[in-house]
Amino acid sequence: MYKSAFGSTSISAKTIEQMQEYTFRPVPVPAGVIINEFKIDNKYRHEAQVPLEKILKPYEHVLDTEWKDLKDDGIVSEWVQVPNDAWEKKETRKTILYLHGGGYYLFNKETPRGTTSIFAKKANARVLVINYRLAPQNQFPAALHDALAAYLYLLNPPKDAGFEPLNPKNIVIAGASAGGGLSLALGLAIRDAGLPSCAGIVGWSPFVDLTLSTPSISDDECIDFLSNPKGGINHAESQVSKEYKEKAAVLTAKIKNQNLGPKIWHDSFDRPDRRFQLYVPNEGLAIPYVSPMLAESLGDLPPLLLVAGDDERLRDEIIYFAHRSAEPTKYKGPSYNADKFEKSPFQTPTNTTLEIYEEMPHVFQIMEHASTTKSYERTVEFIDRVTNALNEPLPPSSYNCISVKGEFEPIKEHHKKVLNWEKIGIIPNTTETN
Repeated sequence: MYKSAFGSTSISAKTIEQMQEYTFRPVPVPAGVIINEFKIDNKYRHEAQVPLEKILKPYEHVLDTEWKDLKDDGIVSEWVQVPNDAWEKKETRKTILYLHGGGYYLFNKETPRGTTSIFAKKANARVLVINYRLAPQNQFPAALHDALAAYLYLLNPPKDAGFEPLNPKNIVIAGASAGGGLSLALGLAIRDAGLPSCAGIVGWSPFVDLTLSTPSISDDECIDFLSNPKGGINHAESQVSKEYKEKAAVLTAKIKNQNLGPKIWHDSFDRPDRRFQLYVPNEGLAIPYVSPMLAESLGDLPPLLLVAGDDERLRDEIIYFAHRSAEPTKYKGPSYNADKFEKSPFQTPTNTTLEIYEEMPHVFQIMEHASTTKSYERTVEFIDRVTNALNEPLPPSSYNCISVKGEFEPIKEHHKKVLNWEKIGIIPNTTETN
């Protein structure tokens, strides 16, 4: 996906700043919708910080505290809506909190306007999109902090917001790629903090395993959307990358030398000479709000719709996440965390719908294709169901493969191989050295 977006030039030849600048280009307002831009006041970040600090307490010794230092006056955001939709007067004010993708370091709120405008029109909803803080300039949990602040804004808006507090059962959290992973991380954070649950979560090709541990990541038959699918950070040297590496080295030394808390990472992460992700230090890769697939339990979440392309490298982690959420007692976390499930209070199966689209790549919904049309239809139907707009009960959890003809079939044998994978959450030793 990113290779085609950046042309024939290798991503490794570009600096982080160049890539960010390229993806921040203005996106025109699609026909049939209006955009209202505004800022979510930092008051909501302060409110979100309290529950976030509570649930991050076990991991604070491996995290940088800079996420608490706010360098701006609010979260730049936009509402996407149909003109004169009379949304404020509706009994069910369907609202979608949409989190954009981009590996946690690219793109902004304007990038998914093609998607958010379709949601506004077809789901008869208003869509809130935010510019969450991006890595590497802002490390985890800055993005999660901003996403939670936006959710709290919807639950208790200021008097001048133009709408009354929303019923959380009218809110669907959605995103694609890293935005899908962030949506699921937000769902976990809301659950673990004891906050009111949203109606449902949609993840299109969600990035839920930052350890890149599942087999499809290194399957050359899958379509490559990563600059280095085997892990690692490959960018031309720049001021941002230099500052990031210096801060990372200091944090690594602090974690190892001061011994402020228990080792919460696997030995395969132990590479002080190398960072696997721009978003978080190696020692934090298994934090559930970083890699939701590795959470102690994926039970007791709101209804989920998880969508994958059969030909994408993230396919296996999405399949495994779906099975872990729908059958939490059967499919547990990585071997180094397996015993923690029994202590989790969240063991009730999550209502999960997994859809794998035949011959489709990562976030295929940006393409013009019959599968794209089908996926939008299914997603809008899911949104209508979980917000009770259809007055229909949710069907039971299901795992389906959808053919290029739009026909529903059981998932295929090669989809099931990951369910017996014994190296969940363990960074493959085949990763290349940066």
